[in-house]
Amino acid sequence: TNSGIDSARQSPPFPRLNGDMALFRALLLLSATAAGVHSFCPGPSSLPSSLARPSSLSPHSPPLHSLPTAGRPKGGIRLRMAAGGDGEEQEPGGLGAGGKFRREFLRDALLLGACGCGACLLPAQADALAQIRPPPREALEAFDLPRDKFLDASFACGMFTGMGDYEQEAAPRKAKLFRELLSSLPRKDPVVAEVGIGSFPNARFFNVREAPRGMDIVGIDPNDSMSGYAYENARRAKLTGKGGKGGPNSLRIVHGVSEALPLEDASCDAVVVSLTFCSVLDPEKSIAEVKRVLKPGGKFLFWEHVLSERDPSVAKRQIALTPNQVKRADGCHLDRRTGEVIKAAGFSSVDIDSFDLTEQGFLNPTVAGIATL
Repeated sequence: TNSGIDSARQSPPFPRLNGDMALFRALLLLSATAAGVHSFCPGPSSLPSSLARPSSLSPHSPPLHSLPTAGRPKGGIRLRMAAGGDGEEQEPGGLGAGGKFRREFLRDALLLGACGCGACLLPAQADALAQIRPPPREALEAFDLPRDKFLDASFACGMFTGMGDYEQEAAPRKAKLFRELLSSLPRKDPVVAEVGIGSFPNARFFNVREAPRGMDIVGIDPNDSMSGYAYENARRAKLTGKGGKGGPNSLRIVHGVSEALPLEDASCDAVVVSLTFCSVLDPEKSIAEVKRVLKPGGKFLFWEHVLSERDPSVAKRQIALTPNQVKRADGCHLDRRTGEVIKAAGFSSVDIDSFDLTEQGFLNPTVAGIATL
């Protein structure tokens, strides 16, 4: 019910004390087992194609009780596959996979917890073109801060399953923007880095007729729990292997932060950043890194929610809600002026658009476009 969603969104941030965290983990695991894993998330290796999740439970969104009426779901909860999946409406009750599914989920959870990276659950990747290099130690110490693996796993699960409605509304504009980007790249073996790749909801926009042949896609994210979901979305989009429209592409997901990218100078034909600069520690440093790794004439595709400049009352609420949003959504700020930062960064040209997504509450307005180095 909607009241249940409101209650979930009004809950306090995850506890941080050791005792509370241990109790929280135990209760979450017990609840997942007892409820048939209705309230937790399986790893991609055990995710049935028919599994549906409530798309309104996005951890990236502000608390539902604080959204304008237009941003609230109407009637009952609609169930939809996560972005990058099949996209069809699902009927409630599609979670009755029984004990076998629960056992597979718990097995995968234990595997992920034991090794911390989930590499054992991922497919082998194609040969790569771009070289990965370690960033300077001082940059890593300043920006690649320690993370809680359990919270990272929970957030990655939420982003994979909970952003379907957002991605559905954004898809027409995103598709047009990606077609413009991909048609401008070298027609063979371009290197494309996506910074803050997350669960890779943009995978489907790479596999289009305009795509060059043999793209080397490097996904960078500080949350190592995202990689399994990113590879799964790439598989669903038929982006890698023989299914790619532009021929065999390669995809690697590597650990990294936007302020210290693990790539050589002038190594990328394009960089993509989507819903990432809202949560980085230093947006200006991050954009300077984008410029550093781009080749001369390289393209920078961006898509970010920002502070409202048209409605002072909305801006006031975004500023007020930001401290809690930072705590509950992995550093996400509702009050940044990322478009202005990009325009001031010294690109040779910046083609930028600002618009509202009608059902996304305070994740508005959005600035999106392509900058050329």
